[in-house]
Amino acid sequence: MGTPVRAAIVTEYFAAASDDVAVLALLEPDGPSALAQGSGEPLFDTVTLPSIEPFVMLGTLHHLLSGRPYRECAADLRHGQVVGGGEEGPWVVTVSEGLVQALAETTRGRLADVASRWARTPELRQLAHEHRPERLTPAVIALAALAHRAQDVRHTLYCWTRLPA
Repeated sequence: MGTPVRAAIVTEYFAAASDDVAVLALLEPDGPSALAQGSGEPLFDTVTLPSIEPFVMLGTLHHLLSGRPYRECAADLRHGQVVGGGEEGPWVVTVSEGLVQALAETTRGRLADVASRWARTPELRQLAHEHRPERLTPAVIALAALAHRAQDVRHTLYCWTRLPA
């Protein structure tokens, strides 16, 4: 008998000008990538990273990118802070400025190396079917590009997450 596969959480990372603006993503059932009425454009600049939760997994990514101890990365006041959402979700969660900066400043080659190392961490090995290094690398590069665009307009990153339906 095989090991049961856990239902993965739904996650989308997005850029917003402030916590107050970011929580507006909760007004749409489809979250921050919902299309705005009239323009057909997404409400927010988003990157989908299936099952990459903003707490332990992003703390590990921050640790791998920065070389800082995981405990220090996770202790950042803006790491994984819930800024809005109901008791059963969805929720909007902050991404630390340190991680945003590290993502924005890291070269593609280093991002690929970090993504490969990240894929081998215990948290991601559980989801190996979804996060093989060859699939994770483009996702990390896309997240870094989002971080760079966010910094260009003085926004920060957030995670919109909900439990699977």
